[in-house]
Amino acid sequence: MENVADKEELLKVFDENGKYTGGVEKRSVVHEKQLFHNEVALWILDIKNKKVLLERRSPNKKLYPNRLALCAGHVVENESIEESLYKEAKEELGLDLNNYNVKKLLTIKRCEPNNCCFSHQFYIKNYIPIESIIIQKEELSEVLYVDYYNLKQMVVDHSDEVIFLWESYKKVFEMLDKIFENSQN
Repeated sequence: MENVADKEELLKVFDENGKYTGGVEKRSVVHEKQLFHNEVALWILDIKNKKVLLERRSPNKKLYPNRLALCAGHVVENESIEESLYKEAKEELGLDLNNYNVKKLLTIKRCEPNNCCFSHQFYIKNYIPIESIIIQKEELSEVLYVDYYNLKQMVVDHSDEVIFLWESYKKVFEMLDKIFENSQN
């Protein structure tokens, strides 16, 4: 019988400057040893209503159960950053990102307990009706739109409702502020 641990994702390992080391490790090892790896995240922006689509993580998740997060995931060994982003959107939300104008926001370097990564942040400016989203029930319990400025304040306040840390996401929110402001003009 095949061991579940054998099916664990393999991630490329990077140095603190983002240079590929040539190494590959299991996801659990990467997190345990706080090795740098690549992740992707997608901001779905409802510009007209100044809202962001967020996912509520499943209560069965080992890390951060029931907390609000973005559509996000790890970039596995043989995937490009873009392939990983498109795969995560399809798996978690049932979205085909080929139907949207996906733009790169920025890459942030994060080193938090159990997670050192380069998080490649992308966005789309589209309202997507909740009823059209097909959530991955193993990963998520719901999706919902949250007022952008309320979300930002929750992050600033270190709310237990979200998994974002202000120290890591400050630059992201500065850029999102400009997107929301410029789109209203």
